[in-house]
Amino acid sequence: MTGAAPSMELPLPEAIPPPIPPAALSPISAATALPAATPPPIPAAARSPIPRATPSPDVAPGRKRRRAAQLVPGARIGVWRIERELGRGGMATVYAVVHTRFGKRAALKLVHSAILGPQFTAATFLREARVANLVNHPGVIDVFGTGSHTGRPYLAMERLEGRSLGAVLESGALPRDTAIEILLELCDVLEVAHAAGVTHGDLKVDNVFVLDQPGAGGRRTKLLDWGIARIAGEDDPLRGMIAGTLTYVAPEQIRCDDVTPAADVYALGVLAYRLLLGEPPFAAATDLDLLRKHLCGVPPSPRTRWPAIPAELEAVLVAMLAKQPEARPRLCEIAGVLRATRRQIRPRPVRTWIAPVAAIPPDVIGRPVLAKLPGRAQRITGAALGVALVIASLLRVLSA
Repeated sequence: MTGAAPSMELPLPEAIPPPIPPAALSPISAATALPAATPPPIPAAARSPIPRATPSPDVAPGRKRRRAAQLVPGARIGVWRIERELGRGGMATVYAVVHTRFGKRAALKLVHSAILGPQFTAATFLREARVANLVNHPGVIDVFGTGSHTGRPYLAMERLEGRSLGAVLESGALPRDTAIEILLELCDVLEVAHAAGVTHGDLKVDNVFVLDQPGAGGRRTKLLDWGIARIAGEDDPLRGMIAGTLTYVAPEQIRCDDVTPAADVYALGVLAYRLLLGEPPFAAATDLDLLRKHLCGVPPSPRTRWPAIPAELEAVLVAMLAKQPEARPRLCEIAGVLRATRRQIRPRPVRTWIAPVAAIPPDVIGRPVLAKLPGRAQRITGAALGVALVIASLLRVLSA
C-alpha cells in the first residue's frame, strides 16, 4: 500500500447500541402507533435487552471498560508481522500485516478476547473463512489463513484499497446509474451465495466495500463480513437472537423464524431505497419503534422521492420489502428490472456525422469534401454527390 492509501481498508462491524431502557418497553401509544390494524405483538426475542448475535461492547455494572490490547508495529502473530492498525470495532481489530517469509501483504482480523463466550466462540468467528470458500466469488473477500494468538482467533485475508459504501455516501448521493451498478453487483454475488446454500444475513452499506481500482471482471465492490451467515442444512448457531443490523433486518429475523435467502432480498431492498431514493424506507427514534415498522409498517412510495422512477422498478422495490419472505421477488428478476432501468436513465452517446471545418485540410478547401462516415452512409452520400455532378454537367450542356 502507498502512503496515500486510506487509513482503513476493511469496514468493521458497527458498535451495538445499548439495550432499550425499560421505559421504552411500554406499549406504543395511539399517537405513535402505525395507521394499520392492530399490529402483531413484538416477539419476546425483540424485547429488552435485545439479544444480538454480535456481543455488546457494554460491560457489567461496577466494572471499568477496558480497551482491547493494541499490537504495536513489528509485533508478530504467527507468520504475520504487524505494520499498523487499520481500524477496530466492537468485535475485532484489523491490522495491516505482511508475511514474514513470502512478503505477502494482507489484512488480519483479530477478535477481542472480552467477547468470547458460550454464545460467541472461536468457531463462530472462524466460520467466516468457511463461508468465503463456500461462496468462492470475486465479490467475496479472499480468506487464506486462520489461527489463534493468545487464545484469540484471527483471520488473514486480502487487503483492500478503498472505502466502505457507507463512507462513500457520507460524501453525498451517488448518481443513479452508479447506484444501479452497485446493486447489480450485489445481486450477482448474493445469487451465487444462495446457490451455495449461504445467506449473508447482515447486508448493509458498511459491509459493502467500494474498491479504488476495479478488481476481477471489472468489479468495483466486495461484500464483507459473513460472520453471521447461515448455511443451509446446518444448525443455526444464532437461533433465538436478532442477528443483523436493525435498519436492514427482515421481519422473519425479528420474529426469530428461520432465516432464508429472502432475508437478503429484504435487506437489499432497504439498501436500494438508500441508494436510489436517498433514505432507507423506515426510521424511528427507538429500536422498538423501528422493529414495529419492519413488522407491520408500509414503506413509502418510491415515487414520492423519485417522481420519474420507472413503474417496473417502483413495483420491484416495494415487493422486495414484502413482510412475507415468499412474496419477495427473486434476485434474477430484480437484476432484470435494474438493467432495464439502467438502459432508460443512462445518457446515450451523441455521434457526429459531419466533420468539423477545422478538420478539413487546407489543400482541399474550396472543393467538395466528404466527411468520414460509416461505410454504408459514405457509399450512399458518395453516390448522391456523383448524381448531382452528372445533372449539373447536363444542365451546362443544355444551356450552351
